Amino acid sequence: DPMKLLACVVPFLLLLPACGSKGSTTIVPANNNTAQPPVDDHGHGPQQSLGNLTVGAHTFEVVQAGAVQAGEEAVLYLKFPAGKPLPTTVRAWIGVASGEGSMKGKLTKDGESQLHGHCDAPAKLPEGSKVWVEIEENGAKATGSVAWK
Repeated sequence: DPMKLLACVVPFLLLLPACGSKGSTTIVPANNNTAQPPVDDHGHGPQQSLGNLTVGAHTFEVVQAGAVQAGEEAVLYLKFPAGKPLPTTVRAWIGVASGEGSMKGKLTKDGESQLHGHCDAPAKLPEGSKVWVEIEENGAKATGSVAWK
């Protein structure tokens, strides 16, 4: 009987949650306290400037969010001067210049003048490890490095 089937199916369907109905939104308040380091709006932790770096034709500020720890994910931002074109292919890694033992992470556009990316620090950080940034343009690759904090 179709009515009995309908009477069994409808209550069951009402118990299923609607997709995306969690209804929770995380709002991160602006950090107006100058005594505290700025907080990364992606939830990665306090940002620390590692200084300026020039790679190829690009000069930018390298910013680390949170801590760099062996075997953990490192979060980086590259902040470019406003109005300058961003490079399209940028990779970063923690380790040595050759990238041996490291996992390179691709950085992507995050706003008009910033790139953002994640890379995994090796389980064993080699002696002299740094944050390395590689920019590829017109078939040529250029790299530069800076020490993390």
